[in-house]
Amino acid sequence: SFLFFVNVATLNVAINSADQALLTLLISNNFAEIKTSVFKKFDENNLFQVASSDVTERFKLFLFMGLVLLLNLVTSSAEDDFIEVLKSHLYQISLVFIAEVFADWIKHAFITKFNVLSSDLYADFMFVLARDVTETRHNEGQPILDHTHSVTRR
Repeated sequence: SFLFFVNVATLNVAINSADQALLTLLISNNFAEIKTSVFKKFDENNLFQVASSDVTERFKLFLFMGLVLLLNLVTSSAEDDFIEVLKSHLYQISLVFIAEVFADWIKHAFITKFNVLSSDLYADFMFVLARDVTETRHNEGQPILDHTHSVTRR
């Protein structure tokens, strides 16, 4: 949980800095992610793990950016225009999400190209994840209260 706090604090500083800290953070994180996985050998199971971790990563990023937005809206001073602060932060949050989606798209394009995998696998992955979510609601007749781990369970 301390590392999550550090991640949220880093995003907060990058968004609120006057210089290009957010752009630097985006480029370094996404380049490192692409570089570590592009030229490795993957099969269908490994690709499913990568896709599942990307889903988890985007959800965490969504939560962290929501916390940063909430923090900045609460701490904005009275003379700041609420709508202008909201527009500014939503623009930066959109930039982060677009960069993340673009980096993941490039990563998966390279992985499927170099490992000669079909893009139809992603539809199969979607059905597997949907089945996991619906099946975790009932386990041998007993309802499970928490099914939020179903993506990361594999």
